[in-house]
Amino acid sequence: MFGSAFLSFVVQPMLGKWLLPGFGGSPSTWAACMVFFQGMLLLGYAYAHVLVRVSRPRAQLVIHCSWALVAGIVALTLRQLPEISTSTAPPALRILWLLLCQAGPAYLLLASTAPLLQHWAAGLGARAPHRLYAVSNAGSLGGLLAYPVWIEGAVPIGSQFGAFCWSCAVFAVASSACAVIALRTAVVVPARPSSPPSAAGAWRWAVYAFVPSVLLLAVTNHITVDVAPMPLLWVVPLALYLISFIAAFAGIPAAWRSWLVALFVVASLGLALNALAQGTVPLWRQLGCSLSGLFLAALLCHDALVRDRPHAADSTLFYLWIALGGVLGGVFVSFVAPWIFDDYYELELATAASYGVLWWSRTRAQEAASLAQRRWLVLGASLCLPLMAANIVWRTSNEGRSGRVLSRSRSFLGSLRVIEFSVGRMLTHGRIRHGMQLAGDERRRWATMYYGPGTAAAQLLGSAHDSGPRRIGVVGLGVGTLAAYGRAGDVLRFYELDPDVLEAAQRWFTFLRDTRAKVTFALGDGRLQLAREPEQRFDALVLDAFSSDAVPAHLLTREAFGLYLRHLAAQGVLLANVSNRHLAVDRVVRAAARAHGLACEVVETLADKDHFVSKVRWAVIARDAAALEERLGALPRAAPSGADVLWTDAQASIWSILR
Repeated sequence: MFGSAFLSFVVQPMLGKWLLPGFGGSPSTWAACMVFFQGMLLLGYAYAHVLVRVSRPRAQLVIHCSWALVAGIVALTLRQLPEISTSTAPPALRILWLLLCQAGPAYLLLASTAPLLQHWAAGLGARAPHRLYAVSNAGSLGGLLAYPVWIEGAVPIGSQFGAFCWSCAVFAVASSACAVIALRTAVVVPARPSSPPSAAGAWRWAVYAFVPSVLLLAVTNHITVDVAPMPLLWVVPLALYLISFIAAFAGIPAAWRSWLVALFVVASLGLALNALAQGTVPLWRQLGCSLSGLFLAALLCHDALVRDRPHAADSTLFYLWIALGGVLGGVFVSFVAPWIFDDYYELELATAASYGVLWWSRTRAQEAASLAQRRWLVLGASLCLPLMAANIVWRTSNEGRSGRVLSRSRSFLGSLRVIEFSVGRMLTHGRIRHGMQLAGDERRRWATMYYGPGTAAAQLLGSAHDSGPRRIGVVGLGVGTLAAYGRAGDVLRFYELDPDVLEAAQRWFTFLRDTRAKVTFALGDGRLQLAREPEQRFDALVLDAFSSDAVPAHLLTREAFGLYLRHLAAQGVLLANVSNRHLAVDRVVRAAARAHGLACEVVETLADKDHFVSKVRWAVIARDAAALEERLGALPRAAPSGADVLWTDAQASIWSILR
């Protein structure tokens, strides 16, 4: 039981990490992965339910051992991870297909273990077989924690997958042994003391599982959009989600429930206030309120599930409906929400739904304490839900706090808004401003924000140091502001992952039309595109591919900088925007540069409201330290944020650079 869950949850962040660079480091990659794993869990539970319902013990033994043999053989034939090829198919569907090919059969075997073993244990006389579900979730938690703490940094990703495949083959043998032990013994099917569960009861189980599933992915999107899409930040919310299962199925004392409801009210109120603050609150407060709200809501919903569980004879049906609710939650966040919403509203909606589910479960409860719990829920809903509704209304309104929204869109890669102010237009990605163009013929060619006067970008791209034609590469288009520095004869090549960003830059801004340089585009992840191209010999290569405040970790590793170095001309410079509210990104960039023997200086420019320049830190890298010093001139150097931290494709720890 423990082993199946451990393997199931080790492979999730492992394959998510494998997929991440191929899909541009998008936080939605993990949400799509979760849909696959939840879907396979549902299929595994369905297989278990059908197997024990329609098969005699001997037939169950033959069928399960045959399937275990097939899954083990397939796992041993898939011991290597292939390169992710480009395709025109929607990213979420590509992710589902890749995961199905690499882990489908093995994961289906692992997913069927929990309900099968509980059913067989009940037949062998176990008094409380449902408590094995707590053991299963403890194994899941162990796998989740083992991956970022130990496996991710100690073993290359290819070797990780090979070890997983061998482990699945061993597990297939062990699973067959369990089937032989259980089914060659006289299995007694537990007698059902009452009628089977009703359809309404089954859907109630699904709803109790649906809301925590939505909240899990909503919180994960929330924190990865603002920090970084990477296994460690995927694991923390999922670990709390699993702990809620462990605690609920192990049994929560009735006296604790009122306190847990009160704590949930406090956490949800913090969530609402953070949402209104629009990302200006400290990181600890964002993480604290989001994660505590997720844990408490999931714990209370799963506790309602346990108290509503059926007789042991219907355990496989019970877990099948729980899995269905989880899948529906994942499908909603990954497929439905991006289609019907133009921004991330799932966190607010899931919090409101949590109040509804908890109220519903408390009105059905017979315990005297439920009255106090309902009073807490009324108080919390009265304070929290109006604040969240106000935040949604403000975000959906075309009239912003100080500007008018011209366009908004949401895709697999994030949410975009184009806002018009009295002084010009701005593009926002999540909560971060990604470019601004001033109004008026005189000022529309001004480079602004992170690229304006006094910045390292202006010093290196706008000066007359390079008198001849230049080749400039830019990873991350934004609104195309850097095209303002293009001169006749120059070639600017923009690498942009999100087609919506390119459309916005061409439709709502004129930097790309006004430049005198020749402009070309490469749609796709910048690192992957550069890896496929011949040497570009860029005189300057600019890295500014941040979605919201999330750090694209795969663009900042030692291996990535080796790729950039291959595309730089002998006297070329590499510029990386290392501005971040929460993370000392300059420590990673310095380490990567020095790992390749390059000179690196970090230039900090303070905000200049008169010229619409934002506070920004640029890391500037070159082969020749003396030439770099000469080109930077008198620009102010920033003091190091701390010791250098080298990231590699095998290991990149966000905690190592927290401010």
